[in-house]
Amino acid sequence: MRIFLPFSVVSIIFAANFMFKRMKNHLFLLLSVLLLCSCGGKKEGGDMEKTDLNWAKVERDTTLLLSSTPGSPKAELHLIIYYIKDKGFEAVNDSLLLDGVFTPDYLWQNDSGSTASKAADTYIRLFAEDYRNDYGAMYRSDMTHAASNNVQLTSKTSAHPSRDHIVNYMAETFYFGGGQHGVEQLWVKNIDTKQHRIIQLIDLFVPGYEDRLAEMIVDQLCRDRNAKSLEVLQGMGFFVNMEPYATHNFIVGRNSITFIYGDSEIAPHEEGIIRVELKNSALKGILRR
Repeated sequence: MRIFLPFSVVSIIFAANFMFKRMKNHLFLLLSVLLLCSCGGKKEGGDMEKTDLNWAKVERDTTLLLSSTPGSPKAELHLIIYYIKDKGFEAVNDSLLLDGVFTPDYLWQNDSGSTASKAADTYIRLFAEDYRNDYGAMYRSDMTHAASNNVQLTSKTSAHPSRDHIVNYMAETFYFGGGQHGVEQLWVKNIDTKQHRIIQLIDLFVPGYEDRLAEMIVDQLCRDRNAKSLEVLQGMGFFVNMEPYATHNFIVGRNSITFIYGDSEIAPHEEGIIRVELKNSALKGILRR
């Protein structure tokens, strides 16, 4: 039996510290475990009641102590995750999870066909092992600064009706794994409720759209930041040492498409989450009719 897991926090988190990068896969995997082990809930979260879909909710608070000593560092997770209960959306929920949010090979290679309880045991064990291995050595070498080994992950999801049988599914996350600051992210998937699938950029734009769309995003960012050119924008810390690109994290609105760049993805952490909105009228020529 294939394990059914709803989408949670995200395709790639752009963390600002080394330990997060080492632990992110298992943090995500623990999130999927909590989804597996909970029951459905009420229709809430954004404008879910207006989406004409039936939703189930998973809400979990989890704490993992790094050691049994008093004042031990801990990992804390607070999760509010929704997924679609309607028949015919199994593939959609699967795609929400696998399309850039988890590492598919890692997620499925040992657990395909497992029961939910077995998968939960596996993920919890992996997360516990990583947390204790990665943070345990640091804690033992310096037990006077226990708080620096605390980990916090909060994720909440919601759904909002858009247009033409499209629902915007959003996951707002916050991660802190030590260091100077936490990392906030907003991940979005757009669901075509009529065709029961996730909308990709290639579904919205004509072939060969990539370069022109990237140019339009740069132009809009220049207007938003009062910059006269890409070079000026780069001097402000945007797209440094990288080619501008259109992210696959976007919101299909009624009259526009908004591209969402995560914390530290294309600009310094101080810029936070960056939103670039392009009106449909400005996208004529590359936007499919």
